[in-house]
Amino acid sequence: MEAAIVADQHDVDNHLAQMGLTRGELVRSIRFAESERALCTDNDPVGFANMMVYARAGRKLREILLPKGWDKDDTNNQCAVKNPKAKVRIVPCNFDDGAGNRLQTPSNKSPKGEVSRRKSLCNRTAWLPGLVPIEAPVDADGYETWLLGMRIDDNLPTGAELSLPVDFDGSYFTQFGKRIILLDGSEEKIAERADDDAFEIIDITVKRK
Repeated sequence: MEAAIVADQHDVDNHLAQMGLTRGELVRSIRFAESERALCTDNDPVGFANMMVYARAGRKLREILLPKGWDKDDTNNQCAVKNPKAKVRIVPCNFDDGAGNRLQTPSNKSPKGEVSRRKSLCNRTAWLPGLVPIEAPVDADGYETWLLGMRIDDNLPTGAELSLPVDFDGSYFTQFGKRIILLDGSEEKIAERADDDAFEIIDITVKRK
């Protein structure tokens, strides 16, 4: 099954609004994680930078969304938030280079385990029409679990999306029901161009004394 990809800005805004979200709120969380990761060095423990992205994105999501009526969710020790009205749960996740790339299917950067497998199956039984459930959904509360997938790398523009996983091979997400593109890397290029243009038009008048 090909994932339904939502990339048009208007469509992205509409889909997120149905979840009680805005693109700006999610991007703020991503940029915060990005800035915190930038403080990491080679002297930090292996994997600490990825952990920083996960933790700081989760913290900022909570800081932004809890005042709006979302709930903090520590189920299975995951740093998540959930919307009790929309029945949506969001978990930050480090993605590979496919994050934000509509031409490539992304996956998690590091292997996951049983919890991720079960949430994928739960989403799958809810997402695919006519599919016979493989097992009873673990999330008995009826929440759909979405991933705030981020690819934050020192050498590449940040890519990010909100994705609904529906299949899992035991270590990695392999299929998504829907992917809502938040950052595809072009934002940095636009910013760089704007900075260059601004620099070129600086005009300083020097008066002789």
